[in-house]
Amino acid sequence: MTNSRSSRLAAGYAAVAHPGPAAACTALTAMAGWSAARQSAGPPVGWRHRLLLATSAMFLAQISTGSLNDFFDRASDELHQPYKPIPRRDLTAAQALAFSLSTGAGSLLLAARCGRPALKTMAFGLASGWAYDAGLDRRPESWLPFLTGIATVPWLGPVAVGVEVPRPWFTVAIGGALGVGLHLANGGPDIERDRLAGRRSLPVLLGPRRTRLGTHLALTVAAALVVASSPGRGRHLARAGALACLGLLGADRLVAKPGRGPGQHPFVLPVLGAGCLAGGWLCGAAREGGGPAGALPAATVASGSAPGLTPG
Repeated sequence: MTNSRSSRLAAGYAAVAHPGPAAACTALTAMAGWSAARQSAGPPVGWRHRLLLATSAMFLAQISTGSLNDFFDRASDELHQPYKPIPRRDLTAAQALAFSLSTGAGSLLLAARCGRPALKTMAFGLASGWAYDAGLDRRPESWLPFLTGIATVPWLGPVAVGVEVPRPWFTVAIGGALGVGLHLANGGPDIERDRLAGRRSLPVLLGPRRTRLGTHLALTVAAALVVASSPGRGRHLARAGALACLGLLGADRLVAKPGRGPGQHPFVLPVLGAGCLAGGWLCGAAREGGGPAGALPAATVASGSAPGLTPG
C-alpha cells in the first residue's frame, strides 16, 4: 500500500469516526462522573480509573455510531454528499462496517470493566445510536434514539464511578431535552436533501422554520431544568451556562443562515449553546458535595473536549 493510499485510508477512518460529536459526548461523560464523585461523601477507591475506562468506552461508542451512520447512508451520500469518505473511495463500505463493529465491541468491553450497571448503560446507549443509523433516522420517530441515547451519556459516568446518579429524574429529563434539541439541530441543515431522498424524519416533517423553533424550545426547556435542579452553591454556574445557551439561541435567530455546503453547519450556535448549558449544569452541581476536591486526571480530560450524539 502506497503512502498516499495509507494517508487516504487514515483520513477516511478519521472522517467516518465523526470526532467532534464523539469528543463532545466523551467530555459530558467525564464531567458527569467527576461531578457525581464530588457530590458523594466518599466515592469508592479507584473511581478515577473507572471513570477513565467509562469515558474511553463512550468515545468508542460514538465512533461506532458515526461510522455505522456513514455505512448505512453510503447510497444517499453518493448522490448528495460525494465528499464523504466512502463515496470518495477513501475507504470501503466493508471497512467502515468493520470499524463500527470493532469500536462498538471495544466500548462494551471497557464498560464491562466498570461493572454491570455501566455495561447496561453503555449497551442501551450504543443500541440507541445503532437503531438511529439502521433506519430510525428515516422515520418520524427519528428523535427517539437521540432522546434515549443522550440521556445515557451523563448517566454512564456516575454508575461507572460507583456512586448514585444525582437527581436521577432531572438527569434523565435534562439529557432527554438536550437529545431532542441536538437531533433537530443536527437534522435541520439536511432537510431538503433528506426530503429528496424520501426520508420522513422529524425535521423533514416539521420543515426548516419549525425545526429551528423546536430546537430552541427543547434547549430552553433543558436550560430551565438545569437552573431548577442546581444546588444553591453552584447555581451561579448553572445560571451562567443557561444564559450562555439562551444567548446563543438568540443569536441563532438573528444570524442569516447560508445554504449548507461541505464543512458548513448553520445550526452550530444551538450545538454550542447545548455545550455551555451542560458545562454549567455539571460544574454547578459539583460544588454541592463534599467529595474529592481534585480535578479529573489529565488522561481523562484528554479523552474528550467539548454534548451530542450527532452521527452527522
